[in-house]
Amino acid sequence: MIAIPSFRLEPRLEAGRPGGQALQVLSGAVLAFVLGALFLIATGEDVLVAYGALLRGSFGSVNALSGTLNKAVPIGLCALGIAFAYRARLWNIGAEGQLYMGAFGAAGVGLHLPAETSAIVALPLALAAGMLAGAVWALVAALLKAYRGVNEILTTLMLNYIAILWVGYLVNGPWSDPLVFSFPYSAAIIPGAQVGKLFFGVHAGLVVLCLMAVLLIVIDRSSRIGYELRLAGDAPRAALYGGINQRKLVLIGLGGAGLLAGLAGAIEISGATLRLQSGLSPGYGFMAILVAWIAQGRPLAILLASVLYAALINGGFALQVSGIPPAIGTILQAVLLLSVFAATTFGAYRLRRVPTGRVAT
Repeated sequence: MIAIPSFRLEPRLEAGRPGGQALQVLSGAVLAFVLGALFLIATGEDVLVAYGALLRGSFGSVNALSGTLNKAVPIGLCALGIAFAYRARLWNIGAEGQLYMGAFGAAGVGLHLPAETSAIVALPLALAAGMLAGAVWALVAALLKAYRGVNEILTTLMLNYIAILWVGYLVNGPWSDPLVFSFPYSAAIIPGAQVGKLFFGVHAGLVVLCLMAVLLIVIDRSSRIGYELRLAGDAPRAALYGGINQRKLVLIGLGGAGLLAGLAGAIEISGATLRLQSGLSPGYGFMAILVAWIAQGRPLAILLASVLYAALINGGFALQVSGIPPAIGTILQAVLLLSVFAATTFGAYRLRRVPTGRVAT
């Protein structure tokens, strides 16, 4: 008699440890660079030139580093919001629209306050208006989910387009800069509503991002709402049995996600563009979904992943300057993301051999 083995995937006990996750991300990055090098050789491009440009464009100079860190702020804030909502297994696909609405709220304050308003008053008002606008926009989907059972994936996704078109209407119409023709943007916000610089062109939004990550850790570990969100996501029947208000958690989860995405839009207005404009975001809200997934919802990992994703964006521009076709740069970014996804997803499991039966020999 011989045994006929079968195999099954089972979770690794060590997969949840920070060291295990870091090893998975590192192995994914190594795989990506190997696959990327093979692709570059196959297309006739110089591997050293391509990777050198990618590194130079992301971290190779003061301007490159500041650009990478500034781009990491909106990506990271949106990713923190997505991770917060997912604690209760709520899928917020609307961070892009919530970011635009946050920018709209902050710009509304920055454009209509008197020019002499001090930063002590103007900046908190602008950031608060952005957070409120983002939260209210997310609550549209939250109310439909809580009281009518409408799938939040669909509603948050569709609300993105309304928000983007709304900002486009404003900058081409009532809020367009009267001193400039044929450019879809508003006048600059007042100086008091602008966040300051920390160092080498990096704006203070980086500090806000770090503070929000720490706040999410505190909510996770030391607050009742953090416990209830996780319980509702991991064991919804137990949450229901324990008397936890499911509707309240839907409103808090999606509302909190919208608040953070709105803050991202407000900081983008106050620290980067300094005016409302079409194409304000190249897709930060959608990038944040990938970042939150790579980081498995962990706040500190989100900080690192958002910087790495921002580095890919800046490095992609440098690839084009080096004469490498833009399509190749996009493919290299995709290869890196897919490799890290594969490593973090499959690395969390192991293949276990299970004998299922015997046959005569």
